[in-house]
Amino acid sequence: MSKLFEKVKEEIIAVLPPTIFFLTLYLVAILRMLMLKGSGIAVSTPLQVTVAALILGKAVLVADMLPFINLYSHKPLLYNVAWKTSIYFLEAETKTAEQLR
Repeated sequence: MSKLFEKVKEEIIAVLPPTIFFLTLYLVAILRMLMLKGSGIAVSTPLQVTVAALILGKAVLVADMLPFINLYSHKPLLYNVAWKTSIYFLEAETKTAEQLR
């Protein structure tokens, strides 16, 4: 049981930084809510924003475990940033599509 607890603790600690980063989506949700107030358009709920942050946080961790994530580490920084951004985007889209099914 202790080994399981340690693994769960390790996973929670690993997912915490990207999830906290993506929780800044709350700011976007609050701004959207303020802009759309009185227009009758539905806005995101806090639960939806939390789930999105958790999905994106886990997607970053899964993408970092891919063996080809550091394919352009020896090239100029622009190549590495563009490559990782595309991988993170594809992983986040895949995770989001899985959640919608």
